[in-house]
Amino acid sequence: MTDRILFRARAWENTISIQTYTPRMKSPQRFYITYSELDRLQSEGSIISNDIHSFVVLRLDERRDRITFEFTWLSGRSFDRVEGHEQTVHLRWSKFRDYLDTVRQPDCPEEDKIFRALSLDIHRGRPRLVFNGNRANLKAAIGDPLVRRKLGKALMANFNYPDADEIHLYNDFVPYSFFFREYRNGRPCLCGGLILHGQEDMSKAYYGIHT
Repeated sequence: MTDRILFRARAWENTISIQTYTPRMKSPQRFYITYSELDRLQSEGSIISNDIHSFVVLRLDERRDRITFEFTWLSGRSFDRVEGHEQTVHLRWSKFRDYLDTVRQPDCPEEDKIFRALSLDIHRGRPRLVFNGNRANLKAAIGDPLVRRKLGKALMANFNYPDADEIHLYNDFVPYSFFFREYRNGRPCLCGGLILHGQEDMSKAYYGIHT
């Protein structure tokens, strides 16, 4: 079981302050990030922010509904010695985005200026694969030893989504191919196709993901 991190943010006039907590320690300082930096994150996808001795890399993956904070917490004990540790926190972007939208309203209540969330456990393992509806393409793929090997390798290589619960697959109009939809907490998320390309020469055919 992985250690999950408690992430706490507090909104101020032009910034938010951040602290993290684990059963063993809390972050050595509050980290301040400006709203302008967070705006830039949404347009650029990643930023680096500095605060005193420490810095954080923020990465935004809207398709996965995830924001990642890669902290390097440093503390200067003396002029010739610096100590610290690294910490990575993954959060659900939609929840954090709603918080940012709320606190930037001029009449935001004080109680809404504080945000708390446990980091996502992205090491839960592979999601469950579920074949739904008409299984003609699945039966055809399993019935052909060459395609069966290609499909098995494709399922193992392409659906290692640790924050998903299930991947549902359905018949596609292309032979041996599938439409898929990812589910998290019972909600549909990413979707696309698992398509067998190059079927004119099955020895060279390969599965590709399209989203």
